[in-house]
Amino acid sequence: MVLGFIWARSTDVRAHIPDLVPHHSISKDAEIYDDIQWSNFAYVQYVTNTNYLCNSLMILESLYRLGAKADRVMMYPNQWKAPTDDGMDASIESQLLARARDQYKTKLVPIQVQTFERGDETWKDSYTKLLAFNQTQYKRIISLDSDATVQQPMDELFLLPPTPVAMPRAYWMDQLFLSSQLVVLEPSEREWRRIEDTMRIDTESGFDMDMLNALYNNSCTIIPHRKYDLLTGEFRSASHIKYLGVDEPWDARKALEEAKFVHFSDWPMPKPWLKADPSVVEQVQPECKKTEEGEDCADRTVWLGLYQDFSERRQQVCGRSYDDRRTFRRSSLFRPSEYNPRYE
Repeated sequence: MVLGFIWARSTDVRAHIPDLVPHHSISKDAEIYDDIQWSNFAYVQYVTNTNYLCNSLMILESLYRLGAKADRVMMYPNQWKAPTDDGMDASIESQLLARARDQYKTKLVPIQVQTFERGDETWKDSYTKLLAFNQTQYKRIISLDSDATVQQPMDELFLLPPTPVAMPRAYWMDQLFLSSQLVVLEPSEREWRRIEDTMRIDTESGFDMDMLNALYNNSCTIIPHRKYDLLTGEFRSASHIKYLGVDEPWDARKALEEAKFVHFSDWPMPKPWLKADPSVVEQVQPECKKTEEGEDCADRTVWLGLYQDFSERRQQVCGRSYDDRRTFRRSSLFRPSEYNPRYE
Protein backbone atom coordinates (compact mmCIF):
# COMPACT_ATOMS: atom_id res chain seq x y z
CA MET A 1 0.00 0.00 0.00
CA VAL A 2 1.28 3.45 -0.86
CA LEU A 3 1.33 5.70 2.16
CA GLY A 4 1.29 9.45 2.29
CA PHE A 5 1.44 12.06 5.00
CA ILE A 6 -0.25 15.34 5.70
CA TRP A 7 1.30 18.50 7.07
CA ALA A 8 -0.19 20.31 10.05
CA ARG A 9 -1.25 23.87 9.24
CA SER A 10 -1.20 25.39 12.70
CA THR A 11 1.37 27.91 13.85
CA ASP A 12 2.46 25.49 16.58
CA VAL A 13 5.99 24.09 16.28
CA ARG A 14 4.39 20.76 15.44
CA ALA A 15 3.51 22.21 12.04
CA HIS A 16 7.03 21.21 11.01
CA ILE A 17 6.40 17.53 11.70
CA PRO A 18 4.30 15.12 9.60
CA ASP A 19 0.92 14.36 11.19
CA LEU A 20 1.77 10.66 11.16
CA VAL A 21 4.46 11.30 13.76
CA PRO A 22 2.73 10.66 17.11
CA HIS A 23 2.03 13.98 18.81
CA HIS A 24 2.07 12.36 22.23
CA SER A 25 5.84 12.03 21.86
CA ILE A 26 6.24 15.81 21.53
CA SER A 27 6.69 17.79 24.71
CA LYS A 28 4.69 21.00 24.80
CA ASP A 29 7.24 22.53 27.15
CA ALA A 30 10.35 21.87 25.07
CA GLU A 31 11.61 22.57 21.61
CA ILE A 32 10.46 19.88 19.26
CA TYR A 33 13.93 18.68 18.33
CA ASP A 34 15.59 18.76 21.77
CA ASP A 35 15.51 15.03 22.48
CA ILE A 36 16.48 13.85 19.01
CA GLN A 37 19.89 12.26 18.49
CA TRP A 38 20.71 13.95 15.20
CA SER A 39 23.95 11.99 14.77
CA ASN A 40 21.72 9.03 13.87
CA PHE A 41 20.76 10.83 10.65
CA ALA A 42 22.64 12.21 7.67
CA TYR A 43 22.28 14.15 4.45
CA VAL A 44 24.35 12.31 1.85
CA GLN A 45 26.07 13.46 -1.29
CA TYR A 46 27.80 11.15 -3.74
CA VAL A 47 30.55 12.16 -6.15
CA THR A 48 31.75 10.04 -9.06
CA ASN A 49 34.04 12.52 -10.81
CA THR A 50 35.58 15.96 -10.42
CA ASN A 51 32.94 17.60 -12.62
CA TYR A 52 30.26 17.10 -9.96
CA LEU A 53 32.43 17.65 -6.89
CA CYS A 54 31.67 21.37 -6.70
CA ASN A 55 27.92 20.75 -7.04
CA SER A 56 27.98 18.45 -4.02
CA LEU A 57 30.10 20.89 -2.06
CA MET A 58 27.49 23.59 -2.75
CA ILE A 59 24.73 21.35 -1.36
CA LEU A 60 26.78 20.70 1.77
CA GLU A 61 27.56 24.39 2.19
CA SER A 62 23.85 25.23 1.99
CA LEU A 63 22.93 22.61 4.59
CA TYR A 64 25.66 23.92 6.91
CA ARG A 65 24.75 27.58 6.41
CA LEU A 66 21.03 26.94 6.87
CA GLY A 67 21.57 25.09 10.13
CA ALA A 68 20.46 21.58 9.15
CA LYS A 69 20.81 19.43 12.26
CA ALA A 70 21.73 16.02 10.85
CA ASP A 71 25.22 14.92 9.85
CA ARG A 72 26.57 15.69 6.40
CA VAL A 73 28.29 12.92 4.44
CA MET A 74 30.13 12.93 1.14
CA MET A 75 30.86 9.63 -0.59
CA TYR A 76 33.80 10.08 -2.97
CA PRO A 77 35.93 7.84 -5.24
CA ASN A 78 38.41 5.87 -3.18
CA GLN A 79 41.21 6.49 -5.68
CA TRP A 80 41.27 10.17 -4.75
CA LYS A 81 43.97 11.14 -2.28
CA ALA A 82 42.62 11.56 1.22
CA PRO A 83 42.98 15.26 2.08
CA THR A 84 45.30 16.36 4.86
CA ASP A 85 44.66 20.07 4.29
CA ASP A 86 43.34 22.38 1.60
CA GLY A 87 46.72 23.84 0.70
CA MET A 88 47.16 25.15 -2.81
CA ASP A 89 49.75 22.46 -3.55
CA ALA A 90 47.07 19.76 -3.16
CA SER A 91 44.93 18.54 -6.05
CA ILE A 92 41.62 20.29 -6.66
CA GLU A 93 39.86 17.14 -5.41
CA SER A 94 41.80 17.18 -2.15
CA GLN A 95 41.25 20.90 -1.69
CA LEU A 96 37.48 20.65 -2.03
CA LEU A 97 37.22 17.48 0.04
CA ALA A 98 39.18 19.20 2.80
CA ARG A 99 36.87 22.20 2.54
CA ALA A 100 33.84 19.94 2.92
CA ARG A 101 35.38 18.29 5.98
CA ASP A 102 36.80 21.37 7.70
CA GLN A 103 34.48 24.25 6.78
CA TYR A 104 31.17 22.42 6.40
CA LYS A 105 31.80 19.69 9.00
CA THR A 106 31.22 16.87 6.53
CA LYS A 107 32.15 13.24 7.13
CA LEU A 108 34.12 11.88 4.16
CA VAL A 109 33.44 8.29 3.08
CA PRO A 110 35.63 6.77 0.33
CA ILE A 111 33.70 4.37 -1.89
CA GLN A 112 34.11 2.24 -4.99
CA VAL A 113 32.18 3.95 -7.77
CA GLN A 114 29.45 1.60 -9.01
CA THR A 115 29.90 1.57 -12.79
CA PHE A 116 27.78 -0.46 -15.20
CA GLU A 117 28.34 -0.52 -18.94
CA ARG A 118 24.75 -1.23 -19.91
CA GLY A 119 22.25 1.50 -20.60
CA ASP A 120 22.99 5.14 -21.35
CA GLU A 121 26.71 5.92 -21.06
CA THR A 122 25.82 9.30 -19.57
CA TRP A 123 24.49 7.74 -16.38
CA LYS A 124 26.55 4.56 -16.06
CA ASP A 125 27.89 5.81 -12.69
CA SER A 126 24.50 6.83 -11.30
CA TYR A 127 24.15 3.59 -9.32
CA THR A 128 26.75 4.97 -6.91
CA LYS A 129 23.93 6.93 -5.29
CA LEU A 130 22.52 3.60 -4.09
CA LEU A 131 25.56 3.02 -1.88
CA ALA A 132 23.71 5.20 0.61
CA PHE A 133 21.71 2.05 1.47
CA ASN A 134 24.95 0.55 2.79
CA GLN A 135 25.76 3.43 5.19
CA THR A 136 24.41 1.43 8.12
CA GLN A 137 26.10 3.66 10.69
CA TYR A 138 22.97 5.83 10.28
CA LYS A 139 19.34 5.04 11.04
CA ARG A 140 18.04 7.23 8.23
CA ILE A 141 19.56 9.12 5.31
CA ILE A 142 18.40 11.81 2.91
CA SER A 143 20.11 11.46 -0.46
CA LEU A 144 19.97 14.62 -2.59
CA ASP A 145 20.92 15.07 -6.22
CA SER A 146 23.54 17.77 -6.60
CA ASP A 147 22.20 19.59 -9.68
CA ALA A 148 19.88 21.47 -7.39
CA THR A 149 19.55 24.17 -4.76
CA VAL A 150 18.71 23.61 -1.10
CA GLN A 151 16.46 26.44 0.05
CA GLN A 152 15.65 25.21 3.56
CA PRO A 153 16.66 22.33 5.85
CA MET A 154 14.58 19.16 5.56
CA ASP A 155 15.25 17.70 9.00
CA GLU A 156 11.57 16.87 9.48
CA LEU A 157 11.87 14.11 6.88
CA PHE A 158 14.14 12.15 9.21
CA LEU A 159 11.15 11.84 11.58
CA LEU A 160 8.83 10.08 9.16
CA PRO A 161 7.25 6.84 10.37
CA PRO A 162 9.46 3.79 9.77
CA THR A 163 9.70 2.86 6.09
CA PRO A 164 12.57 1.52 3.98
CA VAL A 165 12.20 4.28 1.38
CA ALA A 166 10.28 7.54 0.96
CA MET A 167 10.32 9.50 -2.30
CA PRO A 168 8.25 12.14 -4.09
CA ARG A 169 6.38 11.35 -7.28
CA ALA A 170 7.78 12.66 -10.55
CA TYR A 171 4.80 15.00 -10.77
CA TRP A 172 5.68 16.27 -14.26
CA MET A 173 5.19 12.84 -15.83
CA ASP A 174 1.88 11.47 -17.07
CA GLN A 175 2.43 8.01 -15.59
CA LEU A 176 3.02 7.28 -11.92
CA PHE A 177 6.76 7.28 -11.35
CA LEU A 178 8.99 8.01 -8.39
CA SER A 179 11.56 10.80 -8.49
CA SER A 180 15.00 9.86 -7.18
CA GLN A 181 16.17 13.46 -6.90
CA LEU A 182 15.38 13.26 -3.18
CA VAL A 183 15.33 9.89 -1.42
CA VAL A 184 14.74 9.28 2.29
CA LEU A 185 15.97 5.80 3.15
CA GLU A 186 16.76 3.51 6.05
CA PRO A 187 20.16 1.89 5.46
CA SER A 188 20.21 -1.84 6.10
CA GLU A 189 22.16 -4.89 5.02
CA ARG A 190 18.94 -6.48 3.78
CA GLU A 191 17.99 -3.62 1.48
CA TRP A 192 21.55 -3.25 0.24
CA ARG A 193 21.64 -6.96 -0.68
CA ARG A 194 18.38 -6.54 -2.60
CA ILE A 195 19.86 -3.63 -4.52
CA GLU A 196 23.13 -5.44 -5.20
CA ASP A 197 21.24 -8.47 -6.50
CA THR A 198 19.08 -6.29 -8.72
CA MET A 199 22.09 -4.43 -10.12
CA ARG A 200 23.71 -7.74 -10.94
CA ILE A 201 20.81 -9.55 -12.61
CA ASP A 202 18.37 -6.89 -13.87
CA THR A 203 19.61 -5.97 -17.33
CA GLU A 204 16.58 -3.80 -18.04
CA SER A 205 17.25 -1.11 -15.45
CA GLY A 206 19.16 1.71 -17.08
CA PHE A 207 19.39 4.19 -14.20
CA ASP A 208 19.21 4.40 -10.43
CA MET A 209 15.74 5.91 -10.85
CA ASP A 210 14.56 2.84 -12.79
CA MET A 211 15.86 0.51 -10.14
CA LEU A 212 14.28 2.40 -7.25
CA ASN A 213 10.97 2.36 -9.09
CA ALA A 214 11.24 -1.35 -9.81
CA LEU A 215 11.91 -2.10 -6.15
CA TYR A 216 9.74 0.46 -4.35
CA ASN A 217 7.12 1.94 -6.66
CA ASN A 218 4.25 0.11 -4.98
CA SER A 219 5.49 0.19 -1.41
CA CYS A 220 7.34 3.39 -0.57
CA THR A 221 6.04 6.30 1.45
CA ILE A 222 5.23 9.24 -0.81
CA ILE A 223 6.75 12.60 0.07
CA PRO A 224 4.84 15.67 -1.19
CA HIS A 225 6.54 17.03 -4.29
CA ARG A 226 5.45 20.51 -3.24
CA LYS A 227 8.26 21.83 -1.07
CA TYR A 228 10.50 18.85 -1.75
CA ASP A 229 10.89 18.45 -5.53
CA LEU A 230 10.21 21.67 -7.43
CA LEU A 231 11.67 21.79 -10.95
CA THR A 232 12.95 25.06 -12.35
CA GLY A 233 11.02 24.15 -15.49
CA GLU A 234 7.81 24.69 -13.54
CA PHE A 235 8.32 28.45 -13.86
CA ARG A 236 8.24 28.04 -17.65
CA SER A 237 5.10 25.92 -17.75
CA ALA A 238 1.79 27.27 -19.05
CA SER A 239 -0.15 25.03 -16.67
CA HIS A 240 0.70 24.30 -13.05
CA ILE A 241 -2.04 21.81 -12.17
CA LYS A 242 0.43 18.90 -11.98
CA TYR A 243 2.55 20.75 -9.44
CA LEU A 244 -0.19 22.46 -7.43
CA GLY A 245 -2.49 19.46 -7.48
CA VAL A 246 -5.48 21.71 -6.84
CA ASP A 247 -7.22 24.56 -8.60
CA GLU A 248 -5.40 27.49 -7.03
CA PRO A 249 -3.74 30.53 -8.58
CA TRP A 250 -0.08 30.11 -9.45
CA ASP A 251 2.24 32.45 -7.60
CA ALA A 252 5.89 32.06 -8.62
CA ARG A 253 7.30 33.85 -5.60
CA LYS A 254 5.13 31.87 -3.20
CA ALA A 255 6.14 28.59 -4.86
CA LEU A 256 9.82 29.44 -4.45
CA GLU A 257 9.35 30.65 -0.89
CA GLU A 258 7.71 27.40 0.21
CA ALA A 259 10.14 25.16 -1.70
CA LYS A 260 12.91 23.46 0.23
CA PHE A 261 14.60 21.71 -2.69
CA VAL A 262 14.72 23.03 -6.27
CA HIS A 263 16.05 20.88 -9.11
CA PHE A 264 17.43 22.40 -12.32
CA SER A 265 15.62 20.97 -15.35
CA ASP A 266 15.16 23.27 -18.35
CA TRP A 267 16.02 21.65 -21.67
CA PRO A 268 17.42 23.08 -23.93
CA MET A 269 18.97 25.25 -21.21
CA PRO A 270 22.19 23.58 -20.00
CA LYS A 271 22.75 22.78 -16.36
CA PRO A 272 23.55 25.92 -14.34
CA TRP A 273 27.30 25.32 -14.10
CA LEU A 274 27.59 25.30 -17.91
CA LYS A 275 27.64 28.59 -19.78
CA ALA A 276 24.43 29.07 -21.74
CA ASP A 277 24.35 30.81 -25.09
CA PRO A 278 22.41 34.09 -24.71
CA SER A 279 20.12 33.02 -27.54
CA VAL A 280 19.20 29.87 -25.60
CA VAL A 281 18.43 31.91 -22.48
CA GLU A 282 16.28 34.22 -24.58
CA GLN A 283 14.45 31.24 -26.06
CA VAL A 284 13.94 29.31 -22.84
CA GLN A 285 13.25 31.97 -20.20
CA PRO A 286 9.64 32.22 -18.95
CA GLU A 287 7.36 34.59 -20.78
CA CYS A 288 5.92 37.67 -19.13
CA LYS A 289 2.15 37.65 -18.82
CA LYS A 290 -0.06 40.55 -19.80
CA THR A 291 -2.38 41.75 -17.04
CA GLU A 292 -4.67 44.72 -16.56
CA GLU A 293 -1.91 46.39 -14.55
CA GLY A 294 0.73 45.72 -17.21
CA GLU A 295 3.24 42.89 -17.58
CA ASP A 296 3.73 40.27 -14.90
CA CYS A 297 7.29 38.92 -15.12
CA ALA A 298 7.39 37.11 -11.77
CA ASP A 299 8.11 33.71 -13.34
CA ARG A 300 11.00 35.11 -15.34
CA THR A 301 12.40 37.02 -12.37
CA VAL A 302 12.34 33.95 -10.12
CA TRP A 303 13.74 31.65 -12.81
CA LEU A 304 16.62 33.95 -13.75
CA GLY A 305 17.27 34.54 -10.05
CA LEU A 306 17.74 30.82 -9.42
CA TYR A 307 20.40 30.58 -12.11
CA GLN A 308 22.11 33.76 -10.95
CA ASP A 309 22.14 32.56 -7.35
CA PHE A 310 23.66 29.22 -8.38
CA SER A 311 26.39 30.95 -10.38
CA GLU A 312 27.30 33.33 -7.57
CA ARG A 313 27.36 30.63 -4.89
CA ARG A 314 29.45 28.38 -7.11
CA GLN A 315 32.15 31.03 -7.31
CA GLN A 316 31.97 31.69 -3.58
CA VAL A 317 32.10 28.01 -2.57
CA CYS A 318 34.50 26.54 -5.13
CA GLY A 319 36.42 29.58 -6.33
CA ARG A 320 36.35 31.48 -9.59
CA SER A 321 39.05 29.32 -11.13
CA TYR A 322 37.37 25.96 -10.46
CA ASP A 323 35.45 25.61 -13.71
CA ASP A 324 38.37 27.01 -15.72
CA ARG A 325 40.44 24.06 -14.49
CA ARG A 326 37.80 21.43 -15.24
CA THR A 327 37.38 19.66 -18.57
CA PHE A 328 33.68 18.94 -18.93
CA ARG A 329 32.36 16.19 -21.14
CA ARG A 330 29.40 18.21 -22.30
CA SER A 331 27.44 15.16 -23.45
CA SER A 332 27.50 13.77 -19.92
CA LEU A 333 26.32 16.98 -18.29
CA PHE A 334 23.85 18.35 -20.80
CA ARG A 335 21.03 16.00 -21.63
CA PRO A 336 17.59 16.62 -23.09
CA SER A 337 14.45 16.56 -21.01
CA GLU A 338 11.98 18.71 -22.95
CA TYR A 339 10.53 19.57 -19.54
CA ASN A 340 9.02 16.11 -19.42
CA PRO A 341 12.17 14.62 -17.97
CA ARG A 342 12.37 11.09 -16.79
CA TYR A 343 15.78 11.30 -15.30
CA GLU A 344 16.43 15.05 -14.96
